[in-house]
Amino acid sequence: MSALLALIRPWAGHAVRHIPDTPNQAYDIYDFSYAGRSAENRWNVAGEPTLYLAKEKNVALAEYARHFEVNRTVGLAAKTYQRKVYRFKVALDAVLDLREPSVWSALSLQNAPDCFKDKKVGRATAAFIRNTTAAQAILVPSMAFLDDLEQWCLVLFLEKLPDDSRRFLLNVIEDGYFEIA
Repeated sequence: MSALLALIRPWAGHAVRHIPDTPNQAYDIYDFSYAGRSAENRWNVAGEPTLYLAKEKNVALAEYARHFEVNRTVGLAAKTYQRKVYRFKVALDAVLDLREPSVWSALSLQNAPDCFKDKKVGRATAAFIRNTTAAQAILVPSMAFLDDLEQWCLVLFLEKLPDDSRRFLLNVIEDGYFEIA
């Protein structure tokens, strides 16, 4: 366990989040009330307050599109509007990078990162980290780009972060749009 704890480090950088761009309806980019509610998430079970951010807009789009292919019905896809993308400056005190072989070894993971294709493995790994360490977030490989570990998602454990999200999501700017055609 001490080997794993030594791998938890501060992290700062930029990451993106997308929300619906629905006509005549405003959304607050800092509203995380729906974060972690889906039963389809890879790194948390439904009900755990978890925010997913992506490295770049292309990663966010690929992950979103992948969910439609795997988890969503045609009817739901038809109701989905254009998505508005925002870029955050993120600063966290304690992050574990699940793209690193040293972390895979400390967690005794076999066949990483491919083992994360199995949601049970992803959820169990995240739950262990969430419940036994001080990590506030994990950097995980993008499932859409599993062969390129430079493409990542940042999974934030919201219960371990300040209630005022502007303390760790330091600023935000609009970064365009995307939509699934």
